Amino acid sequence: MKALKLSLVAALAVGSFSALNAKPLEEAIKNVDLSGDLRYRYDSSTARKAPQAFIGAGVAGNQDHRFRARFGAKADIGDGFKIFGQIHYDFDKNRGFGDPASAGQGRTQTGKPFALRQAYLQYDMADYGLNFIWGRQELGTIWTDDFVGTAAKVVYSPYDGLAIAAFAVDSFEEDTDGDNARFDYLMGDAAGDPLTSRLYKYNMYGAAVLSGFDLGGSSLDFNLWFAQLMNTATFYAVDFKYTLPLADDLAWSLRATYLGNSVDSYFKNKGADAGNFVNVYGDIKGYGFDGGLGGVYYGKKDKITINTIEDVGSFGLSVGKEFMYSRGSWIVISQGQTTAGYVNVGYTLPSDFRIGLQGVYGGTKTGANGAAWGGGDKLEGVVEASYKYSANLDFLTWYSYLNYSGRTNVDNETKNTFRIQARYTF
Repeated sequence: MKALKLSLVAALAVGSFSALNAKPLEEAIKNVDLSGDLRYRYDSSTARKAPQAFIGAGVAGNQDHRFRARFGAKADIGDGFKIFGQIHYDFDKNRGFGDPASAGQGRTQTGKPFALRQAYLQYDMADYGLNFIWGRQELGTIWTDDFVGTAAKVVYSPYDGLAIAAFAVDSFEEDTDGDNARFDYLMGDAAGDPLTSRLYKYNMYGAAVLSGFDLGGSSLDFNLWFAQLMNTATFYAVDFKYTLPLADDLAWSLRATYLGNSVDSYFKNKGADAGNFVNVYGDIKGYGFDGGLGGVYYGKKDKITINTIEDVGSFGLSVGKEFMYSRGSWIVISQGQTTAGYVNVGYTLPSDFRIGLQGVYGGTKTGANGAAWGGGDKLEGVVEASYKYSANLDFLTWYSYLNYSGRTNVDNETKNTFRIQARYTF
């Protein structure tokens, strides 16, 4: 007991001296920027027959409640240095439907902890237009959506409208929300797991030129990307967008994106091949109305091809809700050759309430592999509504009907998907 009392006294004494030297809370946080988001999703889907045609990160469950929370803090520690950290609680899936005795279905999870998502050091040389970032961070490439990796990045911006970036990725995020490249979705665990492991096993090195030009009223954004995934694949991409104002509140734009890659002999020997992805989309916006028409083409008839490294990438792709998560047409890894046309129309009321429709029609050619690879015609229709309550809070809901026809009655499938989402950001 004496030892315990002495320890308590010492602790109290140390605490008292620390309190005398501590900074006031207001002073301690004046150079700290806080950010984050809270998101709730209710997802539900039903598929006629066994949903073999629907894979990837699309909505697969029935009555799923998903909660995500992310909190970040960036501190300016002086002389151009900043540190950033972000924790998150991601993709908790509480099912309101299913067998409670099977894999936690029908149970509310409360034991899942927060995890460290990002942690990096940033150094800015504003006078020279240089920015350096080291550590765990969102990669921010054209082939990734919100993928995280342990990486180093340098960006040089000599003047407004031009940025030259170089990056090196030492390791990729492991526990994702299901939208990374997973060959086991297509080939089973035995054949697919080694390919998935190899894809994310080695370092990636790359560079990008990001530019924006004012053309005297109209504007042109032009981006070039290159990356070498060691012992795996070489990636390259071109993305441009031209915008032409037609009136004070009316503008037309055209965007075209090409993603290409070549894979090494290991992947070729396993049935994979070089990938080519092309998307062209034109839209018009004004007076509350928005409408667009586009076409997309990717994959090879008798091959498996890699298109992105994670999910839909970051080049503004909007082709329905579930079409690009169907077998054969999966945006990350495709089986066969997919061609589709799509249309998006919507109207936003003055109260920031938008209603919209989306339509996609296309198909996948898989040669002798047929419906087993997702070959056949695909049609999707989407009804959506969104409401921006404030700068920080918005709501979204949509319903999708996807029909897959393998050209035989045995292979025909339909999927009905519904989502409600609320998101708060700060």
